[in-house]
Amino acid sequence: MTTGGTDVPETQPSVLIVDDSSMMRSLLSRLVEGDRDSGGNSIWRLAGTAPDGRVAITQARELCPDICLLDLEMPVLGGLDALPAIRAVCDAAVIVVSSIAAPGSAERRACLMAGASAVVAKPSGAVSADLVEISGRAILSAMRAALARPEGA
Repeated sequence: MTTGGTDVPETQPSVLIVDDSSMMRSLLSRLVEGDRDSGGNSIWRLAGTAPDGRVAITQARELCPDICLLDLEMPVLGGLDALPAIRAVCDAAVIVVSSIAAPGSAERRACLMAGASAVVAKPSGAVSADLVEISGRAILSAMRAALARPEGA
């Protein structure tokens, strides 16, 4: 993804993080910004963050990110309602990161039917180091897989 030299910023896939929790936005930002290639270059470019679905739609339209990490439970406009609108304004791969979208849940199915590329569960209970350790690996893996999919897949 990165090629080194001066063109690195132009080749980095951009990421929009959407979560009502400022702590979660910060954790996800650090996760994205800390993902490095073998040369030590950032793999991703953090395009922006949003505290709710309404702001996310505006930012998706303006920033046109490659990836959108989207929470479900947010004030103003929730992630499930924002997801199709985000997909309508830009071609971002939307990865839902939520504590309520467990494997086999109705929420997970609804997200995938609404156009999510993947659904990754946040750790339950208090946010801790396992977000970066376990969920972090799953989030980064889902991001890479979403970009590797051919158009329309």
